[in-house]
Amino acid sequence: MSEVPEALRRLNVLLEATFVAHETIYDLYSDLVQVDRATPTTQSLLAESARIVLHSAPAASAASRRLANQWHEQSLLDPDAAENTALELETELAHAEPVLRALLDRETAIAAQLKALTAEER
Repeated sequence: MSEVPEALRRLNVLLEATFVAHETIYDLYSDLVQVDRATPTTQSLLAESARIVLHSAPAASAASRRLANQWHEQSLLDPDAAENTALELETELAHAEPVLRALLDRETAIAAQLKALTAEER
């Protein structure tokens, strides 16, 4: 099997970080609900986070994920083709990565907002 391309590692890190950020946001929102401090604004932030993790990030990474899946298959069956696919993945991720980073930055900002609200309660 070929060595995992750096672009695939970056893609995985970005998608996993976005997912973990959403889990954190959900936990923070749940904490606010438990202390009766959830508001329409906090609910809207949770919904925005869900849209990012369920729709925006998958849409922004669709082509990269397709190439990643192709690379995985080829790395076992056709290592020469996998090398070409790794190059395609690098090019595609160069376009998707700024969008994915911006989405992760928004998730981080949402988490910070909710964290500040939960800290006010303590």
